Amino acid sequence: MVKRPLVAPEVCAHYHSGKKYEIHVRLPQVKKENIELNFSKNGFCIKAQRDDLVFATCRSLDVPVDPNKVKTKYYDVEGLLEIVAPLLKPIKTKRIPIR
Repeated sequence: MVKRPLVAPEVCAHYHSGKKYEIHVRLPQVKKENIELNFSKNGFCIKAQRDDLVFATCRSLDVPVDPNKVKTKYYDVEGLLEIVAPLLKPIKTKRIPIR
């Protein structure tokens, strides 16, 4: 068995309207069936394999989410995994003016 390099994928996580996280993970040249995603209320781990390497990372989230309501969509041409994770409780934020 050939050991493939382990690489952390590019991950961008942000709030949207204080009700959910929108998370984007770049997984270029990975087939959907080779992606493994595991969620808890405090974070997630992802592992995605292709012929020459393995993408893998675990990330914690600052605000708890409901792992039972997580939704995903994979855009294979772009190699982009989109994850929407609803917060357990919506958060109220205050907009701060920039001077």
